[in-house]
Amino acid sequence: MSQDHRPRSETRQMMIDIVARSERPLTRTEIVNRLNRKKTPHLINMMDALVEDGVFSRSIVTFNNGVTGYVYSVARQFARE
Repeated sequence: MSQDHRPRSETRQMMIDIVARSERPLTRTEIVNRLNRKKTPHLINMMDALVEDGVFSRSIVTFNNGVTGYVYSVARQFARE
């Protein structure tokens, strides 16, 4: 069974919508899980591009298990009111 691929622009917009709807910053894993995808370098690069474009802000956090990782939120100018 072949995998259907959505256009990059659609995936990008879905990421923005997912993070914008969240009441708290989301991890990379949470974002890709909500996309029903696996965490791949391609998707991580898309998140990094959203940070570079100023759409997402990225913070480094230490989780309860002591592991350090990234969480993402929508930059203020893109946040929904």
